[in-house]
Amino acid sequence: MRTEQSKAYRQGKASDTKLTTYAADTALSKIESELFQYRQAGVHFEGEPKSTAKVTSVHIEATPQKATITECLDTSGWKALQGSKNVTSPNQVRRYTVSGSVRTIGRQWKVVDYDVDKEHAC
Repeated sequence: MRTEQSKAYRQGKASDTKLTTYAADTALSKIESELFQYRQAGVHFEGEPKSTAKVTSVHIEATPQKATITECLDTSGWKALQGSKNVTSPNQVRRYTVSGSVRTIGRQWKVVDYDVDKEHAC
């Protein structure tokens, strides 16, 4: 999901990405909402965040199957641009924890929600 999300943020829209293959429900809504806000402000992104993720719990016996993923997201190589001007906040936390909920939809695992925790650097 993160690769397709980054692609959407670079181009300012989710079309021409495979974001819906990997994200659904609240996660997809959050991304679409952020994309809308960035488009309204004329902001796009350059570079690529780095992600280190691990499965922290899994419930395969459930229907749908569910899992929790804990991710360390490093955005130090990712910057917000308004035109060609870097508008990335200099005080912004650049490495932080993201907790994601994933579940099966049909036979596909998708991220259905995530919470960003900028209080816990990783």
